[in-house]
Amino acid sequence: MNTNVLSKSLSDKEKEDLLKEILGSEYSSAGNNLPILKSAIDIIDHFDTALALAELIPVINTALSSSRIFGFVASGASIFSIFMFPVASMISVINAYQVGHQMYSYRAIAYTLTAWAFGKPVPASSQRILSNLREGNLVAKQKKVEDYKQLWQKTSQSVLIKLNTELTSKNTPKEAIQIILRAISNDNPLVLCELLLKGFEDKMSHITQLTWKSNYSIKFPN
Repeated sequence: MNTNVLSKSLSDKEKEDLLKEILGSEYSSAGNNLPILKSAIDIIDHFDTALALAELIPVINTALSSSRIFGFVASGASIFSIFMFPVASMISVINAYQVGHQMYSYRAIAYTLTAWAFGKPVPASSQRILSNLREGNLVAKQKKVEDYKQLWQKTSQSVLIKLNTELTSKNTPKEAIQIILRAISNDNPLVLCELLLKGFEDKMSHITQLTWKSNYSIKFPN
């Protein structure tokens, strides 16, 4: 089968045949990754990249086979087991902040990775969260908002730097990881962002989780 064929014209069986052709002896390692690989084929069709399907699919399969991601995604829990996920080393730093700052940093990470995966501008803040901070006298209120804005910027920049460093060190095309993140979220930034937010639940106390979960209604900005 021609690997340049448009995937939108392919049936499920034809996608399987295409994956067998591209992966060859590695096809047997795909296993539970097949639904994601099939979704990746659809996404690659309209993805802005110079890399061919035959180049991206093997990289994506290797990345998926090197992680435990899908056992977590199936239950709607953490997706932080991607083999190169760059934020794990940030957690201990973020935990040094107060709870409110921690939660804002975690949201900054989720928004930054979502924007990166979908090629969107990274949001400069969460306006809804900031509006909830506007309490107390004007001076205290303004200082709190500025602190949160600076924390968001610092966190977002750190995520992008770590992500690019990991990609370079592993010689992995960014498109492969972007496609994985899009494939596991049905190519929907709102779904991906919520999955990422849910990934932080086990970093919090039970009481903090209640507040955190209540803010899932605050969606990634379109």
